[in-house]
Order: sequence, then C-alpha cells, then structure tokens
Amino acid sequence: MMTVMTSGVPSGAAIRLASHAPMTGPMALFGDILRAARARFDEVNAAGGVHGHPIELVVGDDRYDPDLTPSVVDELLALDGLLGFVMCVGTPPHLRVVDRLAALGVPDLAVVTGAAALAEPERPAMFIANPPYVANGRALGAAVRGGRGAVITYDTDFGRDWARGFAEGIGGDPRVHLLAPSAAPDAAVDALAAEAVDAVLLALRPDHEIAAIRRGHARGLHPRWLVAFVDTVIDGLGGAAAGVIGSHWLHMAEGSDSPAITEHRRLLAERAPGVAVSGSTVGGHALADLTLELLRRAGPSPTRARLLDAVATLDGRWASPLMRVAPRKDPRRPVIFPEVALLEVEGGAWRPRAAHGAS
Repeated sequence: MMTVMTSGVPSGAAIRLASHAPMTGPMALFGDILRAARARFDEVNAAGGVHGHPIELVVGDDRYDPDLTPSVVDELLALDGLLGFVMCVGTPPHLRVVDRLAALGVPDLAVVTGAAALAEPERPAMFIANPPYVANGRALGAAVRGGRGAVITYDTDFGRDWARGFAEGIGGDPRVHLLAPSAAPDAAVDALAAEAVDAVLLALRPDHEIAAIRRGHARGLHPRWLVAFVDTVIDGLGGAAAGVIGSHWLHMAEGSDSPAITEHRRLLAERAPGVAVSGSTVGGHALADLTLELLRRAGPSPTRARLLDAVATLDGRWASPLMRVAPRKDPRRPVIFPEVALLEVEGGAWRPRAAHGAS
C-alpha cells in the first residue's frame, strides 16, 4: 500500500526520490542519465547532503517498455517516505503513468522527454527536462529559413513533433520522409539525392543520423545537415561533421575542454568509473544539479508541496554550469526551458549560434 507523505522529511533522514528508466535492454544507454545523477547525489551526500539530508535515488528498471512501467511505478509509490519522482525516462513509458501521478499529487520532475503529449497539457506537479521537440525543430528550421528543406524521421509522435516544428521554422513545406521506428535511413537519403534540397533535418537515432550523413556524402548529397541528437556526431563523423547544426540546452562533452565538462569527467571517473561520458551522463549530472537546487529551496523539512513551490521559483537566474540555457518555469505549461541553444560544429567542437525562443 502506498505511503502518503503528509509531513516534512525528519531532521537528518534521507530524502527519498524515485525514477523509472531503462537500466537494461536495448535503450539502456539512457539509464546512464540516472547513473550520472546518482554519482552527483553520492558526492553531495559525502559532503553532508542537502540541509543535512542525504539523497536516496531509487530507480526501477522498466527497460523502456510501456507495459512494464505501471507495475514498476506501483512498487516505487509504495516506498516509505517517498518525496517524489525525478528524471523518469521516455515518452511512451511515462504516458502510461503520468495521469496517475498527477491525480495523486506526486511531484513528477524533469521527465526526460520533449514530446508535445507531455509538454502541452497543464500539469501543476510535473515538468519535462527537455525543450519541446516542436520548439527544437522550429529553431533548427529558422536557422535555414527560406531554403528548400527536407526531414527524415520516424513515423511516431516524436518524429511528427520534429517535422511540424521544422516546417514552422523554415517557413515552407519541407519534404518529409517518415520511417518505421528504428528503420535505416538509406532509402530516404537516396531519394533526397535526386532532389534539390538546401537543408535536411535528421530526427533519428544518433547512429542513424551519422549513417545518413555518410550515405548522403557518398551519393553526392551536400545540404546543410541538421540533427536532433547532437551526442556522438563529432566522434562518429570526424571532419565530415563540420557545419552540422544541432540544438540543445546542455554543453556537450564532445570536443569540449570547458571547466564544467572537465568536472563532469572527474565526477564519473571517481563516482561511476564504469560509465562512459556522453550526452546522457551530462544530462543526468545537470538534472541532478537542478534537483539539488530545488531541494535547497524547499527548505530543511521538505514536503511535496514545498518542493512544488520551489519549482515555481525557477525564473532563469540560476543554472547548472552544464546548462547552456537557464531553467524558467512556464506557469501555463510543464516546461522549464523557454529557449534552446543553437549549436554548430566548428573546429571539431560544438560552438554556439544565436538562441531561439521555444514557446
């Protein structure tokens, strides 16, 4: 039976948080978000915690399978003294539980998605970790506005969000190739090679984005490439990544020697030595920083209500060193990043371009 938390966390007691995520299975790379977050919490705990409370993060493995997520969440809800959920991973899994958590009034913070299905409804106890996919697509389209554009993406809500935003940003009617989920992009790239396009957005798995650009080069297709997932592009393409445009709210580890990324590498080396540095780990570290800041603002005896009140104070004046964009809670929607940072590969690193609104 679920234990309802009606009073604050007692002095010195652990603050217990929960998450569902794919810690195993084909999407286990996203489990690194939680592994990096736990490493950050462990470091803070070693220094005394937050207001004297150690942070305990309990992660239920749902393998990114929406059919498993409800039972995983049921087990987590039964944890004694559970303050709330943080960094739950994935749109299809979380859609199966978001309404239940909302009905219970359980804080549901930094859900790792940017899907319109979770970004648009008003949900007072929940917010998403990523700028909406539509907003990302719109910003990338604006970067090549007026050109003849195309999109290669999946025939899913994820893909349609990106394509819709790109069409709005570019100011035209791009050619859209919708693939079966996880299908290779070869045929779509070959089709575009016969068309005159100035820019192509790839909203695909990172390995498929890299494969599409390589195949395009081999077919003599040289548009401005834009990517939804910026992680691994530089490592995967080498010099061929020059000029690729992406968008993100984070600093990327690839090609970066910034102090924040150096500190992130140290954290993983010391606290999670089996986890490789990636966009997922940078995101987990940054979202752990955000969680810690919210707990500090919730005070020495946090309750669910005080934690949600702390979310409402995010006004763009605080950011983790790993964030390119400062979080600001939208009072009308469960969104905290009102803009995205446009990035371009130059000199073997992601360099900033102008920011674009993500409303």
